[in-house]
Amino acid sequence: MNRLSLLGISSGAVSIFFSLYLFTVSPNNPTLIFDFLVLGIFLALAPAGIVDILRTRKQRAIEGVLPDFLRDVAEASKFGTNLADSIKIASEGQYGVLSGEIKKITAQIKWGVSVDEALRGFAERNKSAFTVRLISTVIESNRSGGNVSEVLNIIADNSKETQLLAKEKYSQLNSYVIILLIAYAVFLLTILILDQQFFPVMSRQISSGSSISSISYLNYSAIPLIKEIFTGVVILQGIGSGLMSGVLFDGRYQSGFLYAAVLIAIGYLTVLLFGGV
Repeated sequence: MNRLSLLGISSGAVSIFFSLYLFTVSPNNPTLIFDFLVLGIFLALAPAGIVDILRTRKQRAIEGVLPDFLRDVAEASKFGTNLADSIKIASEGQYGVLSGEIKKITAQIKWGVSVDEALRGFAERNKSAFTVRLISTVIESNRSGGNVSEVLNIIADNSKETQLLAKEKYSQLNSYVIILLIAYAVFLLTILILDQQFFPVMSRQISSGSSISSISYLNYSAIPLIKEIFTGVVILQGIGSGLMSGVLFDGRYQSGFLYAAVLIAIGYLTVLLFGGV
């Protein structure tokens, strides 16, 4: 686990445990309890979300140029060279963020490491399902022998097509992320309307003892508890909406960590700004 993620999770856990401690010793101070709870959740999710975004961007950049590298290796293999020598020849090209990894593979091969082991090490360093699957196929095809150039071209074409299909799939799902965020905004607005419009009217009804409204029999002391429950629901809804946004974005809930952190921060601050808990 990345150090930043570990630090954020540790700090967040301390803040969350402190909020639970406050709940046991000072339950009549809900604002302070929610402050530390939201801070803890934010610290636990935000750094991990940032690290995941940066790592995912690097992985996608590598995945994007990996088929091009395999095509160049296939071209070099047409002259009868084996896979190791073809990789050395293709390593002279420019492949962006992948160039450093290719040079590392080439250096390992020159030092006497087998091409299968060097490729496997590359796949382990870039823990992407797509990269691992692609490299495993290359290793198996090299072991089985045959026309390496033709096999590599087929692998490159299929992997490129798979990437295009996945990109099209998640581009269609991205619209649902926007819908999910709008739904959270509407939910938050509903809570604010209840807090600013409904609760004051209910308080007046109860305090005056009016029997016109069906809510007049409720205890006035229950209103603060209801507001605390609504605040907790805003936090839970933010976490759920954020994680679901990550799933819709690229099929991984980890991609929603930063979404969730931002949503609970915005939701809680909005609640505090318009009446608090």
